[in-house]
Amino acid sequence: MSVSTLSEKLLTHVSRDFFRPLTRPSAAIYVDCAERLAEEAGEAGRLAQNEAVAIVREVLAAHPDISLDEDEGAALRDIRQRAGQIFNRLCDAKWIEDQQLGLHERWALVSPGLRPMLRLLRDLAEDEIAELKTFADSVRGVCESLEREGVLDPRLHEPDELRATLTDLNSRLENALIQLHGVEKIISIFDRKQRLSETPAETLRLLYSEFGSGQHMVCYDALRRNGLLPRLSALRGKVADLRDNEQLKDRLAQAIASHYGWSQAEAWDRAVRALKDLESRLSSIRLVADAIDARMAGFNQLSQQRYRYQTELRGRRPEIIKAYCDALNDVHAGSRLSQLKDEAPDFPVLAPELRFYYGSSSLARTRRIKAPADLSFGGIRDRDDDESDALAALRERQRLALTPQRAARLIARLLPNKGGTVSSAEFTASNVDEMLDLLAVAAYHHSPAAGGKSVRWSIDGPGRTTPLDPGSVPQVEQAGWRMDRFEITRQS
Repeated sequence: MSVSTLSEKLLTHVSRDFFRPLTRPSAAIYVDCAERLAEEAGEAGRLAQNEAVAIVREVLAAHPDISLDEDEGAALRDIRQRAGQIFNRLCDAKWIEDQQLGLHERWALVSPGLRPMLRLLRDLAEDEIAELKTFADSVRGVCESLEREGVLDPRLHEPDELRATLTDLNSRLENALIQLHGVEKIISIFDRKQRLSETPAETLRLLYSEFGSGQHMVCYDALRRNGLLPRLSALRGKVADLRDNEQLKDRLAQAIASHYGWSQAEAWDRAVRALKDLESRLSSIRLVADAIDARMAGFNQLSQQRYRYQTELRGRRPEIIKAYCDALNDVHAGSRLSQLKDEAPDFPVLAPELRFYYGSSSLARTRRIKAPADLSFGGIRDRDDDESDALAALRERQRLALTPQRAARLIARLLPNKGGTVSSAEFTASNVDEMLDLLAVAAYHHSPAAGGKSVRWSIDGPGRTTPLDPGSVPQVEQAGWRMDRFEITRQS
């Protein structure tokens, strides 16, 4: 199977001059002409040639400050002649096609490649992406589809049905990733706006008002607060297992070969690639989410630095000091600082002792170079013993850590069913590990579990209703310690 590069595929469909208008100094004229011509042509994709030239003339009149090249009619005074030259350049780039059906019947046809390029330009220029509101629905729909029992089981579905399901999942995940990258774009737009803010009030408004309530926060909440990332991680493991299913790949290859008319070898490669793309896109959502977190943290840091610069470094007091220094320079122009030591001060200095440095004394002092630190080890130690001690210490810290997972294990052992309730007085923690499990239950209220689901529970007890009278709260003894009695209710 021959593999073509993107450039080879592109040049088979568009000419080498297709993108040349975008590289000209007059690119704005070509972009506006293309948009106007595509709108006026409508779905039919064509309009009379004289109407197309009139549209080009209107766009030229709207951009009087843009300079044209010689082949664009720079030497022509008549705007109609310059419009004709621009129309010819549009035809040379294959953005439009000049069709002549008769002596007095000429049409301007919109090129098939122009509309996709206009969509790309609109996406690049868009700063409010309304489709972000459907991001959570897209990802949640993919999760629900993959969580269905036997969704890609080759024993339960026909080959063409498996192909359609896999194609639909890949398409929806690709659209979700595009929406996530749109979040990055919105944050970068806010970053540029913040760098251009003029006042502290504008900086705070961008940070707390516009940025905090933007559409990008919809995606952030959907990923971080609604538990989609743990579900995607579990589904990625499920898809990774399916990639090793030879029967599934064989039936997918059969459906692909029949649907597209490809050879069996090429269809097999496409089936393996489709499963690999599905796994990769499931994992890519977390990677893009982490990149979004880094961009949001960078924007918050930039906002803080910008606000500090505007309030402390460019505030009222620095301006007062600058004005005072300018006045001193004007009054004592041509004088030396050494000549001013005997003059009376302009105002009494509220300091017990004051000294001004001038001349060579005012120069920065030479820094002393510190001696290089000795980074060598003090003695020879057994490397194997060091590694074993480090691993033992790491295992011990992990054993004593209060994690949601150890709390979930205790909940699953005490309350196997949803809705069950147990009191801390109804069981006994016999050792330190079980006591730590109980403390983890009190510290957390949910934990991810196998299969992408999560275990949730709630804690209640007399300590919540009588917090001002701790002596009245009944206590129980667990593993040698006394603690307030409370009840655990499993919610899911």
